[in-house]
Amino acid sequence: MTVLRVLVLGSYPAVNPRHGGQVRLSSIVAAYRARGFQVAQASFFPAHDFYTQSALGPADVALPIPALHSWHGKPNAFVEDLSAGDVAAADTHALAGLERHAGKVDFVHLEQPWLLPVVHRLRDRAAIGPFDLVYGSQNIEHELKRAILRQHRAPEEEEISGAVLALERRCAQEAAVVAAVTNEDAQALSAWTSAPVVLAGNGVTPWRSDESTRERWRERIGPGRFALYVASAHPPNIQGLCESFGASLAGLSPVQRIVLAGHVGEFVTQTEWFKRWQPLNERRTVTLGVLDIDDLSAVRDLAHTFLLPVTSGGGSNLKTAEALYSGRHVVATPLAMRGFEHLSDLPGLRIVRPGADFADAVRRSLGEPQPAPEAPASLRRESLGWPKTLAALCDALANKKAVP
Repeated sequence: MTVLRVLVLGSYPAVNPRHGGQVRLSSIVAAYRARGFQVAQASFFPAHDFYTQSALGPADVALPIPALHSWHGKPNAFVEDLSAGDVAAADTHALAGLERHAGKVDFVHLEQPWLLPVVHRLRDRAAIGPFDLVYGSQNIEHELKRAILRQHRAPEEEEISGAVLALERRCAQEAAVVAAVTNEDAQALSAWTSAPVVLAGNGVTPWRSDESTRERWRERIGPGRFALYVASAHPPNIQGLCESFGASLAGLSPVQRIVLAGHVGEFVTQTEWFKRWQPLNERRTVTLGVLDIDDLSAVRDLAHTFLLPVTSGGGSNLKTAEALYSGRHVVATPLAMRGFEHLSDLPGLRIVRPGADFADAVRRSLGEPQPAPEAPASLRRESLGWPKTLAALCDALANKKAVP
């Protein structure tokens, strides 16, 4: 039996995944390998310390940041992702290393649209042989880009978001298989392509923690109940937390705390929203920074409530899968449940609008015992594992290869 060969291209390293996009990328690689595919993975990404100081793969390439901050010959802070494909495609030395690493392949899986110019150069150079394109869409990216540009009042909003839309459309049009994270995204992508669009939702990798690590973090955070928000410094994550609690964290009691894990904490505390009521907000906030998997697992297991303050963006949120999987109390905005609507009746889950309702739901959840374990609910949570959420994607590649 011939082994199917896949090259997975990403926009961030996947060797030691920390933020959601990295976790999804590494989980796709793991799912393909578990299916018996031969998989090579490589990423081209901005040379930020967050990436360059972590473990890298043999064909990963850090792109010079100044080269990514230019749009049509002018400086621009909002085009780092959009510029990455052209910068990477022009690096012939890096492309040669990628080709040696990958060998001949049947499919190139492009996760997110940014590196489509690299796919085109690989096809032109022909060193990895003829291949079909798989486009993995994590989001309808032009909508998210437009929202960020509008938030910052960027004058290039129409031009940049239009360029992202054109790139997304071309990815879908050129793909032999398209993967979407929600049914809504699948509908949008289906309008751009005649290729099969499969649902490959976000999932979760089960975590475990040991008592010694939990005790160490219990001493750091304190013995009381807390609500946990795990997020990167992605602007919508910061905006979502600020918008979800209203004017401040005054909706919580003075002894209740929000624990922020990931880069989101250091940026939330710098916002005008936080500073306006800084003494009040500081009494209710603990920032932990970026944690390794063992420490993050311990903090998750100590959390009483998981927060999902999503107020913008498309696709679905990996942190929603993790929160629902936890079996703890969860307070979510309606937008946070996109892609997980079938689990909206899980015990302990509150779905509320941003503002006073959200803050009140967090306050009440911290005053209640944990939901009682139920076998049916536990079984439904098991459906969130990556092998199940990505099964249709693996099937689509296997079926495509089987057709002569």
